[in-house]
Amino acid sequence: IYGRIMIGDIMKKIMIVGSPGSGKSTLSRELAEILGYKVLHLDYIFHIDNVLNIGREKLKEKTRDFALANKTFIIDGNYGGTMAYRMQFCDTIIFFDLPTDICVENVMKRQQLEKRPDMAPGFDVSIMDDNFLEYVKDFRESKIQEIEDNITDNKHLTVIRLTSYKDKEEFLKNLGG
Repeated sequence: IYGRIMIGDIMKKIMIVGSPGSGKSTLSRELAEILGYKVLHLDYIFHIDNVLNIGREKLKEKTRDFALANKTFIIDGNYGGTMAYRMQFCDTIIFFDLPTDICVENVMKRQQLEKRPDMAPGFDVSIMDDNFLEYVKDFRESKIQEIEDNITDNKHLTVIRLTSYKDKEEFLKNLGG
């Protein structure tokens, strides 16, 4: 979607997906500030610490409860195992589809942070396991088709695909009524 975006029938229930390191959480916060929507950061509720998590079924339950409790919202996070489930609650999906090298660079920069507001308090962002970095490097090859298939299967969704930070800035600039 390009040009002026009218908030109305679309963009009331937004889901943001894409590779780790693409900037989903930052975009979520920026959109929330512009639109005044509540944000559910899946990383925040899924992780207990760097090893423990709440599990897929509990994640689905918390996502459902959040979606049903809010008329407008943003759900930030990929989590392919619950993606199709979450789509039923949304009217808009923003697919933040950045090049792999940018995502890897951003993930590496995150290790320098003391805390991230979108991560669980018990999660240490300075620790990165090699499997995660490989996941980010392989994301385009291993996960993009799954995201596209989920989008195709959910024809009710308005899809906004952003492929650069320039696209993101243009998108945010053109939000309005």
